[in-house]
Amino acid sequence: MESQIKTFSYPNGDIQRVQAVRLDSWEALEFLEFSGSDRTLDRFSGIYRDFLVPAAPWMFGNMIMFRLPQDLETNFPFETAAFGSVAHRLTAAAAALKAGVRIKKGQPVFKNPQLKPFWQELEKRGCVKIISGKLPVTTIIPLGERPGYMTETETDAAMKVNASFFIMDRFDCATVYDHLGTPFGLCVKDGLVTRPPLYNREALLVRENGAVDIRPLDVRELTIRVGSQDLIPGKNCRIYTRPKYFRSPVGAAQALVIVGNRVEALGKGSLPVPASGFVLCPDSPITVHAGDTVTYLGLEDVRFGIQVGNSILKDGIPTTKFLSSFYNIKGDIPIPYPPSLYPMDFDKARAARIALGSGKDGKPMILWAEGAAKFGYVPGKGSCGASLKEMCHLCAEMGMVNAVNLDGGGSAQILLKNRRSLEISDRNRQDCSQAERPIPLGLMVR
Repeated sequence: MESQIKTFSYPNGDIQRVQAVRLDSWEALEFLEFSGSDRTLDRFSGIYRDFLVPAAPWMFGNMIMFRLPQDLETNFPFETAAFGSVAHRLTAAAAALKAGVRIKKGQPVFKNPQLKPFWQELEKRGCVKIISGKLPVTTIIPLGERPGYMTETETDAAMKVNASFFIMDRFDCATVYDHLGTPFGLCVKDGLVTRPPLYNREALLVRENGAVDIRPLDVRELTIRVGSQDLIPGKNCRIYTRPKYFRSPVGAAQALVIVGNRVEALGKGSLPVPASGFVLCPDSPITVHAGDTVTYLGLEDVRFGIQVGNSILKDGIPTTKFLSSFYNIKGDIPIPYPPSLYPMDFDKARAARIALGSGKDGKPMILWAEGAAKFGYVPGKGSCGASLKEMCHLCAEMGMVNAVNLDGGGSAQILLKNRRSLEISDRNRQDCSQAERPIPLGLMVR
């Protein structure tokens, strides 16, 4: 493993620091899972309070962000037929709050009084936050159990870097099945798909022969195994994803809500389509239960694969525009299509960036373009952040040939032996110190 830091200067006096890490082999690169942290609710609610809502208050209403302690009783007095038979107690809690609570003048109003003791217990434990924008609506944002801090996980690892997009924006929380911090997009290691490809976005695929391929990939291209039953989209089942579909067909005899590698909910007819997954409707009903494991077949020849953002370089040629499908947040009506805040201006929108790809030798390379500090940024002293267009040229300059954009912004960081060489862009408001953002998924070399 080799690490290099370089500073680029622009004619207007801006500077950009980058770190390039060259790895020895794709075999050494593993997915880094997190076990969660009790501090993530305060951190995520702070991101909304300090950054997202102040930047565009007219896009946000009253948001109820909550986490669910493992020992808290969740016997909710409401019908779940609208959401099917759900596998996750967090989903049931989100459904109960969605049906029974509204925020008015910063305070909860209970349409269902039986939810009040549950709410009071969440408040007592510090497990619920209210963040308010300008819109007169109430949105439920359940915090998943997965997100944690990279500095606190696998502390002996030689290298760690953040990886996938995850449910983060309030528009991404399209349904009760969409939990804040849920990663989405293809993850495959040694032929085993742990998360399916979504939205036909570009994926980086490393084949068994070492060839690096970047191409669009969708879950409809794979065989989906539920239990022992193989379902092939277009042959014996139908797949429904956002943004085209918001619900499965009313007349569906069976509908499976799938997030990641699990059947999140099971029902008949019209069920909401999650932003973090999809709804599968078999042509003939199958034997299945909520919570069953889902396996994806068709990428057995892929040594490593990941699907996040747009490509950066393909065979040495810089990408010049969004090639993957993204919703443009500047449109008239925001629709849940994660990450809905991602595609700003390809040429000009600067942020911290992470790219993963390969050099001329086909070996993996990771590049971190340091972002401008959210608080305390001084032009010419701190990095200005890179647009996607600038990221293409930075990657090429550092020797990359093929590359895709990973999750950036406040999530972006590389840790070598659990230490950073550059600075993360999120800052604490009081003293401008670095504020690590919890994430649900990373990459590491042990």
